[in-house]
Amino acid sequence: MSWLPMALGAMLGLGALLVFQAVGMLRKKDADDAARRRGFWRLNAGLVLIAVSMFVFARTGGA
Repeated sequence: MSWLPMALGAMLGLGALLVFQAVGMLRKKDADDAARRRGFWRLNAGLVLIAVSMFVFARTGGA
């Protein structure tokens, strides 16, 4: 059993979770500027994790 598909799935899931949290933070109207900036950091980190996961999946053929 290879560890690569599990790692890619974990990266994809963590990236999706970070994007979901960031969108929730950015939609809050009563959040201050510092909280919104943290939301953008989470959004960017989540998108990078998703992109890296998809790139590695495409290069390795998924296994």
